Amino acid sequence: MRLELNFIVEKNEIPIEFRKTIVSFFKSVIENYDKDLFKSLYDIGKEKRVTFAPFFTPLQFNKNSILLKSNNIKVIFSTEDELLGLHYFNAFLQNLENSYTFKNNKLTLIRAIKIKEKKIENDKAIFKILSPLIIREQLNEDKSWYHLLDEKGIEVLKRNLLTTLKGEFPEKYLVELEIFPLETKKVVTTFYGIKMQGTLGIIEIRGRKEILNSLYKSGALSSRKSMGFGMLDIIE
Repeated sequence: MRLELNFIVEKNEIPIEFRKTIVSFFKSVIENYDKDLFKSLYDIGKEKRVTFAPFFTPLQFNKNSILLKSNNIKVIFSTEDELLGLHYFNAFLQNLENSYTFKNNKLTLIRAIKIKEKKIENDKAIFKILSPLIIREQLNEDKSWYHLLDEKGIEVLKRNLLTTLKGEFPEKYLVELEIFPLETKKVVTTFYGIKMQGTLGIIEIRGRKEILNSLYKSGALSSRKSMGFGMLDIIE
């Protein structure tokens, strides 16, 4: 399920780590909607099969904040789980026009609608990366490295996918996945004080259509997908 959320912020300045604000908003609306669902989703260590991408027009980037040209913010939300998506949708509708306070500012959801999902019918697809693709390599308990989508990054990414999707698809199909950067660029995102390099742009992925559709809907291509990374849109 894919949703479009439209917000207004009271002041046209938001934190540089605005994704944290969106995640906190999601947690707040789900907790208000169903406390048992909240616990099942947001207990520590729970894997959440959702992703999102925020869109706004920046005027100026400061060290700790972003000055916006307008007070309008759009968020595209996606989940592969239709029932979970329905719960989120109902929670959003329940919280329309309610203000969420953050950093001396207020975020108000003014519209929530379902948008049509695209469907992949072939064994390859070209995607636009809507929110940075993060490829995380865990070096030890205390240290990670974040790769770009280069030869080494693709190797790490495919290894991560084997771990993430092994319970859903046969390993032989996951091993067959091929990922090709077409027009990509490096971006650096700060998240919980950590600077992570990531990738935006156009990529091609070849593999079983069931896996390609799953990556499109769930954001599973990326590390930290539920924190607003790795959302894809289908170009062709």
